Amino acid sequence: MFSTSEEYEMALITERRAQGRYDQRRMRWPAIFFIGCALMVAGTVLLFS
Repeated sequence: MFSTSEEYEMALITERRAQGRYDQRRMRWPAIFFIGCALMVAGTVLLFS
C-alpha cells in the first residue's frame, strides 16, 4: 500500500488532520495565571513602598 514509511506517516497525519486531532486549541490559563501573578507582585510592591 505504501512504498516508504514517509508516505505512510504523511497519509496518517493527513487523515488525523481531517479528523481534527491536530486542532490548534490555545489554552488561556497560562496567560491568566501570569497576569494574576504580575498583579499580585505589583500589589505587594505598592503595599510595602
